[in-house]
Amino acid sequence: MDTTKTHGADTREVSGKMSVWLVCMALVTVASGCGGCQQMIREPFPMDPTGSISTCPGGPTCGISKALMEEVEEPDCPTGNCDPGGSGNARGIYTIEGGNYCFVAKGQQHFCPEAFINTPEGVMLDVRYLTQSGVIRTQVRGRLEANTQRVDVLAITSDRTELAIKYRVQGEQEVKVAKGDDLSKLILRLDTMPMRSGDTGVPILYELRFTAYKPPGREATTDKVHRYELEYRDVRADTEWAQHCEKDGLGAVVSFLQGERVSGVNASVKLDPNVTTMGCEKGSIVTCLAWGYTPWEPSTGVRDETRDYVFRSCLQAKRAAYFVGKGNTKSYTQSGTEIFKWDQYAYGDGNAVERVEALWSPQGAVCINKENVRKLEAWGQPQDPKMLNTYGVGPCTSKDFTVEGKLFTGIRPEALAKP
Repeated sequence: MDTTKTHGADTREVSGKMSVWLVCMALVTVASGCGGCQQMIREPFPMDPTGSISTCPGGPTCGISKALMEEVEEPDCPTGNCDPGGSGNARGIYTIEGGNYCFVAKGQQHFCPEAFINTPEGVMLDVRYLTQSGVIRTQVRGRLEANTQRVDVLAITSDRTELAIKYRVQGEQEVKVAKGDDLSKLILRLDTMPMRSGDTGVPILYELRFTAYKPPGREATTDKVHRYELEYRDVRADTEWAQHCEKDGLGAVVSFLQGERVSGVNASVKLDPNVTTMGCEKGSIVTCLAWGYTPWEPSTGVRDETRDYVFRSCLQAKRAAYFVGKGNTKSYTQSGTEIFKWDQYAYGDGNAVERVEALWSPQGAVCINKENVRKLEAWGQPQDPKMLNTYGVGPCTSKDFTVEGKLFTGIRPEALAKP
C-alpha cells in the first residue's frame, strides 16, 4: 500500500496545495453562505449518526450523490479469496495492504476483529473468518486486571476516536467508564468461537487488553486520532500476550470510529449508532481519519454528511480501489507510490497536482486517467494504459469537484519527465 504518515513516521504520500481553481471554488463556497458545506444534525455525533442532515443546496461543491452513499453488497467469499492473487485478508481497509489483522489460532492467522456492537443482550464483537466466508458475532465479557473480579461490559463506544468502555463490577451497583490509561485496568474476554462454521472441535477463547494510550498531539491540526495498543492471547492454549496489527510494523496501534460499520471486503459503509469500528493504524480507516477526513465537523464533532462522503471516498482512494461500485473489490495500490491528494476542504499542503489519477466517490473512481494509475500490471494486462479495463469509467476531463466526486488523487509533477 502507499506509504503514509499517521503516527509520527516519515511519509512519501504528499498532499497537493490548492491550485488557483480550488481557491476560486473555496471563495465561491464561502460567498454562497455554505459555511463549510455542513449543517448540524439533530443530536451530536456519535449519538445519532443516522439523523437527518441538511447540506448546502445546489452547486457542485456542496451537493453530494446520495446514491453513491448506499451500501455495496459484499460478494459471498472469504476476504482473501475475493481478491485473485491477493495475500492474507488485507485490502488496505483494516490494516496495511498485503498485511493481516487477524488473531492467531493454532499457529495461524484466523479470526479478524472488525467492530464492537452494543446490543440489548450485551456488547458483541464482529469477527471475520480469514479462511471462510462470513462474519461471526461473539459476546464481550470482562474482568478486572488487578484481582480477576468479573465485570459486566455494558457498552463500548468512542467519542470520535477516543475509546470508552462502560462496565459494572459484578455484585456492585456503581457503573464506571474506563477511558485513556484506565483502560488497562480491564481485561476483556470473548465468548468461545469455532474455528469454522459448523465445527464441533474445541473452540477458541481469547482475552484482550488495551494499553499504552496515546492521545493526539496538542498541536495537531488534522491528525487528532487517539491511539491504543491492543494485545490478545489464546486462553485455553495459554499463549503469551501478542500484539494486534503486528503487520503494521513497529509501534502498531489501533484506533476507533463510532457509528459506522465498514465492510472488510469492499470498504462500503453502513451507518449504525451502536457500532464502534476498530482498525489498525495503517489501514485506510485510521489513515483517512488521521489525514483529517473525518465524518464529523472537526471543531464540533457533529456528523456532517458531506465530510462523511469525503471520508468514504478516501477509504477507496487510499488503497486505489477504483471499481468497488462496479463489483470489482480489488485494490490496485502499489507499495511506495508517491501520490498527491486534494479535496473540497483544502487539507492539501504540497504543490499543485499536474497529473490527475482519479476523482473519487464512496464507490470508487468517478473518473480515471489510465496513464496515471499507480499499478498498471494490476489489471493483468501489458504495461500499456490503452489496454486497461476501466469498467466503463471514463477519463477525468477537468479538475472540478462534482456532486459525485469530492476528492482527487494525482501523480507528482516530477513524474511528467519520466517515460
